[in-house]
Amino acid sequence: MKKLFVLLNHSLLPEQFQEAKERFGITHVITLSNDTWRDIDPYAKSIAHQLEYFKNRLLKEAFKGDYLLVQGDFGATFAMANLAKKYGIIPIYATTARRATQVIENGRVITKREFSHVQFRKYEEIV
Repeated sequence: MKKLFVLLNHSLLPEQFQEAKERFGITHVITLSNDTWRDIDPYAKSIAHQLEYFKNRLLKEAFKGDYLLVQGDFGATFAMANLAKKYGIIPIYATTARRATQVIENGRVITKREFSHVQFRKYEEIV
């Protein structure tokens, strides 16, 4: 039974769940995200205390070989991806295709941005 732990600023998309099932053998999805994850304090000198809940929950419920889908605040993402790697949990992120369209309406330029899921990638280390 492989689990996918989710730390995102939005809900997991159906196509993301489908890829996780097919590609990684995920059988269970556990959402760790909450308002704290979505609102990491940009003025804080350290965010370690804000990450304690996520750290504790992940380490309590995940096993080596499970996955952590983590995206959001850069520092929080970096910290959680590193934590996951340290304990054999595989950190991944989603890539997206972006499409922007512009229309001029009443003398104003209106831009619409669409994002669609492409694939998951493992966080890599480069040396």
